[in-house]
Amino acid sequence: MVNESEFESIQSRSQQPHEAVDLETVFESASVVIPTARERNFTAESLPSWIDPIIATEEGLNVARNRGIERADGEWIVLVDDDVTFPTRLTAWLIDSMHPLHLAGLEDYWPMDGILGRYMVFHRSLWEQIGGFDESRPHGGDTDFVIRCRNTGASVVRLPRRLIPHHDAAGEFTTTQHVEWLWYLVRRHPRQMVPKAAKLLLRKLGLLSPRRGTYPDGWESAVWRVPEEGDEE
Repeated sequence: MVNESEFESIQSRSQQPHEAVDLETVFESASVVIPTARERNFTAESLPSWIDPIIATEEGLNVARNRGIERADGEWIVLVDDDVTFPTRLTAWLIDSMHPLHLAGLEDYWPMDGILGRYMVFHRSLWEQIGGFDESRPHGGDTDFVIRCRNTGASVVRLPRRLIPHHDAAGEFTTTQHVEWLWYLVRRHPRQMVPKAAKLLLRKLGLLSPRRGTYPDGWESAVWRVPEEGDEE
């Protein structure tokens, strides 16, 4: 049982502003890994000068992810695509509050209940435990990674997708790529993926609508928007 003085002490600590976290100190234990094949790296441009990212340019997205993490020396890995505005303070808060069996990132699209490879934070030991990303895949390795992390007992922390400005928000897979991605995941994780594949099929047929857990039509954020060229980061 917590007595009154202990409760007041806990309450006082909980009310301290997050700004009290020293960003540079937190990032001493972390490495920012950016796999990229683009000429312009928006994410690297938005990093503070005191963060030296690992830029991974190996062919194949999941190959680049793994090689970048291998070259990183941080205990915590911040894996982020090359087309976002990097959330320095948010990332520091996450690292400061996470334990090694946490996997944090931006929520995936319905009906998926994982997170996107666009932005992930995890402990190196978790990546080592599951054997990294599936390098046989041109895409879809992030979904497979999340499922395998969950299978080892990791807790997945899903953040609002629009929390981080995305420069390439209009980019998407072709129908052929999407079907191939889904078939790969169903074969590899049938128990988790068959129900989701069925929902996607029903939606395609117009028999199911993602009414819950998605952004409503016309919803707009007062903060989030696609950055425009020339914006100050």
